Amino acid sequence: MQSAYLKKYDNWLFYSLIALLIWLPIPLGSNREFAWGIAQIWISLQAVITIILYRNHLPTKRFSQYKALIWGLVFFQVWVALQIVPIPLQWLEWISPDSAEIYTLVDSQYGYISLDRQMTLAALAKGIAYCLFLFNTIVVVSTSRRLKYACVALVISGTFQALYGAFTILLKLETSTVFNVPVGDVATGSFIYQNHYANYLLMTICIGIGLVITQLHTSESGTWAVRIDRLLTSILSPKMFIRLCLIFMTIALVMSHSRMGNAAFFCATTIGGVLALCLYQRRPRALTALIVSIIAIDLVIIGALFGLGEVQQRIAETSWLAESRDQVYSWSLGIIQNFPFTGTGMASFYTVFPGYEQSYLGFYDFAHSEYIQFAAEAGLPATVLLGSVVLYSLAKCAVTLHRRHSRTMKGIALGALMAIIGMLIHIGTDFGLQPMANAITFIFVLFLANATAVVPAKTVEPELILPHEPATPAKSL
Repeated sequence: MQSAYLKKYDNWLFYSLIALLIWLPIPLGSNREFAWGIAQIWISLQAVITIILYRNHLPTKRFSQYKALIWGLVFFQVWVALQIVPIPLQWLEWISPDSAEIYTLVDSQYGYISLDRQMTLAALAKGIAYCLFLFNTIVVVSTSRRLKYACVALVISGTFQALYGAFTILLKLETSTVFNVPVGDVATGSFIYQNHYANYLLMTICIGIGLVITQLHTSESGTWAVRIDRLLTSILSPKMFIRLCLIFMTIALVMSHSRMGNAAFFCATTIGGVLALCLYQRRPRALTALIVSIIAIDLVIIGALFGLGEVQQRIAETSWLAESRDQVYSWSLGIIQNFPFTGTGMASFYTVFPGYEQSYLGFYDFAHSEYIQFAAEAGLPATVLLGSVVLYSLAKCAVTLHRRHSRTMKGIALGALMAIIGMLIHIGTDFGLQPMANAITFIFVLFLANATAVVPAKTVEPELILPHEPATPAKSL
């Protein structure tokens, strides 16, 4: 049994994890060296403290419940590490002939799988931080209450980003209050790139939807008096507070004018809603109405007031003749053809792509498709490995929706399912996983997908309690 000393500091570790999730988007999406350096130090220190505190109490059984997620991330980082290991040229010719040919030109006895060793080393450092973050999360987020509070923290972070991004546009600020970054005519929050901002909001909105679903009643409708009582209770409940946050975030998502971000959100909520209606056992009566309201009210009515028409116009006016991304996709396939198994090294796209350009397109440090970029940099086997982990997590969400009876687990699983679907759609035409804020948030979403299948749910779970709100009697599942 854990000592009181361990429990005390375990709480502080949980608070540190929550603070990290909220902090990550603030310094430019943690997509600059100084910002991801802070995150790496933060995560590493927490991992060291966790290991010291839990040296005799490490939850090895709990780790086995997340083995697919853990080993998927760890094996991928092992492969990235191998990409920067010095290899004799005669061996490299067998492993990666094209890499060996390039290193032969510099008259070296050794070469690397990576064609940009320094950038791959930086990517490895990030990857190790991602693995340590997962380790920290598995250790400290071990109860249904902590799962719910962590999701609330994400919603709070997304709401802050939404309000900040919207007000910078509505107030017509020339530069942001964070680092004095120039502000254009689209919402970007504390991010630099609007699609990164939209990608982050996409995930937080989906998790927020899951939280609202955890509050829905599963009992029969009852008399009109019961219905009115529930309505009045809902208006003053945390569910309405979260619903308001969802409206703010949806407004900001539309104001980002991200074509694929908005399309991915619409598809994720629609697909997720249909799957929920098919898989949910003891489906809450209000679930269908909630999903319809999110699609109809949030996207149509709010969108019409805050710029969805402009997003639709941008989508309609999109022309492959005017866009250069299709050429980037096409020419990037040449990299995959030459380095199908080994890749060119993580984060090496900017270095390698100019050699495959058939005409000058300008500055392209990313492939604008994570599928193509991962395949080009890590190789097809490693990309399939990561994809398998994501699809496995998606399947875990579906199993939870169908088999578990906990409102909390089913609601959060549906939110995670929508977030994963939205991410899989969005990264097809953009590089949403490059900012550390988005990557870690997505890893946390994958953790939620797995956690909702294994974290025990109590017979009675209290509702969310907001600050200064009197507690209400707990309701049975």
